[in-house]
Amino acid sequence: MRYLLIAMFIFIAFGNFMNLAASPQAYLLCFKLAGSSASAYLLANGLASILLIWLIVKESMFTWCAASLLYFGFHLANSVVISLTIFKAPAFSLISLIGLILSLIPLLRGLARR
Repeated sequence: MRYLLIAMFIFIAFGNFMNLAASPQAYLLCFKLAGSSASAYLLANGLASILLIWLIVKESMFTWCAASLLYFGFHLANSVVISLTIFKAPAFSLISLIGLILSLIPLLRGLARR
């Protein structure tokens, strides 16, 4: 699970930094961000992905699972709010859902072993 999550976070960080370089626009909850606010959000999101990679490599399973669950949970909720705001229909980010599941599996496995 660790390596899949690391690969996902590399992909997410790369996407955020490419979006930042090409055209800094992003949605945060129901707000469309552009310019410096979008740049700050994309930079923070990319750096958060890199920080989560570091946590997965260096910290205990509980620490990185909790941080990863918060990260993907926020982005899953964000995708639902954006879809409801823009398209008036609920939809979700498949990447965030997969990341949430991958983050939850080691935690559940650890609890089952107790």
